Amino acid sequence: MTIFEVLTWLVLGAVLGVLVAAFWPTQGLTWIRGLAVGMFGAVVGGLSGRIFFVPGAFSGEMEVVGPALATAGVGAVVVVFIDRFRLQNRERPRFT
Repeated sequence: MTIFEVLTWLVLGAVLGVLVAAFWPTQGLTWIRGLAVGMFGAVVGGLSGRIFFVPGAFSGEMEVVGPALATAGVGAVVVVFIDRFRLQNRERPRFT
C-alpha cells in the first residue's frame, strides 16, 4: 500500500463528506465535521477494500486499487450519512 493511495482516500472522503454536508444540510453537520467524518469513513472503507480485494499471487498491485477506492467512497458516504441521521435524531424527545 502506498502513501498515494491513502492520500487519495483522504481527498475522496473529504470531498464526499463536504458534498453530503452541503447538499443535505442538517443542524450540527457543518462542512468541517463532514470533512472529518468523510475522511474517517474513507480510510475505514479503503482499508476494508484492501482486505476484501486481496490481489492474487501472480496479479499486479493495480488490480486492487480500483475496488479499494470504490469502497473508500462508499465508506465515506455511509459514515457521513450515519452521522447526519444521528445528528438529525438527536433532538427527538425520548419517553422513558
